[in-house]
Amino acid sequence: MSLASSTDMSLQKSVRFLVLSDTHDLVLNNVPDADVVLHCGDLTEICSAEGLQDSLIFLSSINAELRLVIAGNHDTLLDQEYVQTHGGESGSHEQAVKVMDEAPDITYLREGRHTFTLTNGASFICVRRRPVQSCYWLKDGKAITPSYAANTSTQSSTIPPGIDIVMTHGPPKYILDRPEDDSSAGCEHLRRAVCRTKPLMHCFGHIHNSYGAQRVAWRSSTSEDELEELGITPTGTEDDDALLLPRPEPDGVMKNSSRRRGYARIGEQTQKELVKGKQTLMLNAAIADGEGRPGNAPWLVELSLPIVPTTAGKKRKSSEADGDDSRKRHANRSTVSKADERLEEFA
Repeated sequence: MSLASSTDMSLQKSVRFLVLSDTHDLVLNNVPDADVVLHCGDLTEICSAEGLQDSLIFLSSINAELRLVIAGNHDTLLDQEYVQTHGGESGSHEQAVKVMDEAPDITYLREGRHTFTLTNGASFICVRRRPVQSCYWLKDGKAITPSYAANTSTQSSTIPPGIDIVMTHGPPKYILDRPEDDSSAGCEHLRRAVCRTKPLMHCFGHIHNSYGAQRVAWRSSTSEDELEELGITPTGTEDDDALLLPRPEPDGVMKNSSRRRGYARIGEQTQKELVKGKQTLMLNAAIADGEGRPGNAPWLVELSLPIVPTTAGKKRKSSEADGDDSRKRHANRSTVSKADERLEEFA
């Protein structure tokens, strides 16, 4: 059973999302097929055009109809301002962006709103933010929020309502955001945005030690009886609308089994109970573990999402972009099973 974005199951189909992040030049084996691949940034360890290209070759090898990639804080050459202010070589930013844009079967998302349509008519929306902005640094072994992490959202980077999936590099505050010192390294502004929009799924990475899945119930959308069934008792001291459910996965043997299998899946109960607007599935998909090794498996998640009506006999474009990014790319059309979704990203 797949995760539901509405109650009318007759107008939905199941879409398989393969979610990963923080591969840091690593290449994975035994990766499953999917309809859509989402990479949440940090393709490289020390960014170079060659390193980006190698990472994209790996992603292109995954059997999927659509592959979406955002940049992480290690992918520094993709941020023009960072290159200019940190003494980067002339033309290095342009060369890195060219690699991303010209990679076959890969769609690199820039800041702005993007709309994609799969070959069966399924459509989803993405919102992109600056690539290396992260609300977390380490200083003297402690997680701190840098000065630039003030609320600087723009019209193109703000998450609009009605979103199914939010995709960022870093986590929201207090959710799968614990680094080695067990402090909170997530972004408070992102947390507020997710609380406001209540997506079906929010995927990210960045904090390697916090790989895992966490279900969140939204208090304003959930009755007291429903909260009781979920085993949640609000204390009245919560700062916002988010109520964390018991974290079910993965741990211990379960995590090792997922790595051997090539992917991790959420539990059947989680899939059964997750409904858009009432609960959100949070995924930290960092592949590199705390030691920098490929200790974590990609997440394979099925979403039941609305069918977008299409004109009979006509084939719709498999991707299109609007907003600040006018580049339009066609996704590879592989023979995997396909279905519907509408997704959103912000990072």
